[in-house]
Amino acid sequence: MKALLLIIPILVLPLLVKSGFFITIMSLFFINSLAAMGLNLIMGYAGQISIGQAAFMGIGAYTSSLLTMRLSLPLPLSILCGTLLAAFLGLFLGFPSLRLSGFYLAIVTLGFGVAVEQILGAWEGLTGGYIGIRNIPSFGSDLLNYYVVSITFFIILLIVMNLTKGRTGRAWKSLRESEIASRVFGVNLTKYKVLAFVLGSALAGLAGSFYAHVIGYISPTDFGLARSLDLLAMVVIGGLGTISGSILGAFLYTVLPFMLSRTQFSLSVLFGALLVLTILFMPRGLAYYARIFYYKYLEIPFVWWERRRKRIEGKVLHTSSGLVHYVEKGSGTVPLVFVHGNWGSWRWFKPLFDVVENSRYRLIAADLPGFGSSDKPKRPINLENYAKELEEILDKLNLKECVLIGHSMGTSIITKLASRRSDLAKKLVFISPSPIKGYRTPKESFPLLSLYRNSFSLVESLI
Repeated sequence: MKALLLIIPILVLPLLVKSGFFITIMSLFFINSLAAMGLNLIMGYAGQISIGQAAFMGIGAYTSSLLTMRLSLPLPLSILCGTLLAAFLGLFLGFPSLRLSGFYLAIVTLGFGVAVEQILGAWEGLTGGYIGIRNIPSFGSDLLNYYVVSITFFIILLIVMNLTKGRTGRAWKSLRESEIASRVFGVNLTKYKVLAFVLGSALAGLAGSFYAHVIGYISPTDFGLARSLDLLAMVVIGGLGTISGSILGAFLYTVLPFMLSRTQFSLSVLFGALLVLTILFMPRGLAYYARIFYYKYLEIPFVWWERRRKRIEGKVLHTSSGLVHYVEKGSGTVPLVFVHGNWGSWRWFKPLFDVVENSRYRLIAADLPGFGSSDKPKRPINLENYAKELEEILDKLNLKECVLIGHSMGTSIITKLASRRSDLAKKLVFISPSPIKGYRTPKESFPLLSLYRNSFSLVESLI
């Protein structure tokens, strides 16, 4: 639903703002996003260094342009050929990454980028040299260019997001953190390093092909070292290892120059300062802090809607901390009380509730204050107070000699309760127990952990 709320305005906006200049700028934004996304796969996910990403854009741009103008190939076919050629050369460049890393790999990719620019400039009979190629065919109009580029971008975005969240993404991340550990766990280093270069190069080739047909003019300097450094800055400022970082960085680098075009402010100074400030104070990139802002403030309406859309299963209990939600099943004489772990709810035990029918047990699971559908706690959050909350819940339900079943942090809570009130605990059952005093969480993590309590999408991303 939230994805549709973002996509629909992007598709409708050009129909409302009938400006060819604006539509072209938006097309360039999607093109830069594709190229930055490809570089992020190589650097942010696989942990390899590439300073020649613009060269693959040039390969895609020149291949598609020449095939269209000299061989009269249809645009979709010429764009596909440009993308495939860039991917093939990415395969060629990926093999040095098997033996090189760090500074040495950066030099290899830098040399490749410079070599491609020089070849495009020197081969005048084919590429037109530094004069470039003019009057490159487009898809028909600025609006049609926009829709072709934007729809292709969203399709690629969906594919890349699924890829990075799956087995391939996990392999890339392990490779980024430690090649030795990845090899120990059976990750094929050759396969995933080369795959990152191939896919990253293919996306750059696709972006370059679109660039040629949207702008209508290309030259070797359009895909030189300066463009490679721009793509690198997009990824670093937006955020390495995040797809949203690539998009945010591309947006800043595409839109800001046109917003500030009528001012005397130096864009080089602006982007240089932004890059330095990001590295010093926001090393995870702007997208990371934008996500935190979204989870903390902008997701509140969605959380409010979800909580009211879903029918709450179970009952509520009035306690000194407010309303406590709990679920009860079975009419047996032996009470089984389930206590969930940190950042959980009674739903952790729901599979058990679904299979238990008539038995001699009475199953009860409550959402501790501040979790699930219960009210926020009025006392400070610690194990001692959670044990008091659980004690009050059991007293309200007139339960004695219960079998207390705890998961993770819940094991520490039921241990505290049993030491306070032995009459309430007949047996203790531990599932994945935490340390007796709970987990020690650094204070600097408290603001981030509080987001998990109120963010459905953040919790879902961890499951």
